[in-house]
Amino acid sequence: MKASQKKPRERSTSKTTSPWTAVSRSGSHLNVEDFLTFRLTRLSNALRTNLTKPYLEQFDLSLPEWRLLALVARFAPMRFSEVTARSGMDKGQVSRTLRVMATRGLTKTKTIKERGSRSTEALAAPVMVSITPKGTSLYKAVLPVARKRQADMLLTLNEAERSSLYSIIDKLSATIGNGGESVGDAE
Repeated sequence: MKASQKKPRERSTSKTTSPWTAVSRSGSHLNVEDFLTFRLTRLSNALRTNLTKPYLEQFDLSLPEWRLLALVARFAPMRFSEVTARSGMDKGQVSRTLRVMATRGLTKTKTIKERGSRSTEALAAPVMVSITPKGTSLYKAVLPVARKRQADMLLTLNEAERSSLYSIIDKLSATIGNGGESVGDAE
């Protein structure tokens, strides 16, 4: 290595060292891998891959299908716009996923035509989403497995850590904005 090149700062592997302990307003000492967004994204991806996907594969469900199935099972009937808002998913993805789910017989949609309203002719009429008996049966089969997997992961933390983590997530969500509600059982 040339003398003019700086060696990148190595990250400590010690579990007690946290680069977040003394964060300055500029964040100048934070490496990209120390960013909150980086660490949460990595954790979320690992949880999805190692915790959620294995049990969804048992039931032949994709993550978006499970998310919407759990949502519709809890709150149906509901407007398409509410499904989109509560899921935190893009409306195009919600539409495609609901189409697949309807083909599989898990959900159904119904266009609501309001009598005497010309506005629904000019605009898209509201669509209601509901769950079918087959969808309810699948939901009831997946939910206990999902709950157990979630509980197993949460129990790696002690009670104080679980409580703190829950509060921290709430605080960060309130600070940044939640972007819509999500379904706790769905992942």
